Amino acid sequence: MTPPLATVGLTEKEARAAGHRVKIASQPVAEIIAMPRAYIVEDPRGVMKFVLDADTDDILGAALLSIDAQELINAVALAMRHGVKAAELRDAVYQHPTSTEAFNDVLATIVRAD
Repeated sequence: MTPPLATVGLTEKEARAAGHRVKIASQPVAEIIAMPRAYIVEDPRGVMKFVLDADTDDILGAALLSIDAQELINAVALAMRHGVKAAELRDAVYQHPTSTEAFNDVLATIVRAD
């Protein structure tokens, strides 16, 4: 599938059903200024969405539909396994130009919260 779709963890619905108060960080790839790789390869299609615990800032899940999603999801899964908070992933400095730079913008874009 192009662009690739990759997911990890809980969906928004599953997180709420498990009793979490959630906040959702999401952005269309075409609007992510800090993701130059999508423009370099001329494929700014897709969206990135993170499900975060509103109380702890834990990353509960993510769905990435974008260029390099099959690689990006591994960084998210690693962060989740090691208890890296969403703010830490958001504020990290990433190599340029890579798709991981998108984490800076997407995790700063909270579109809704409980």
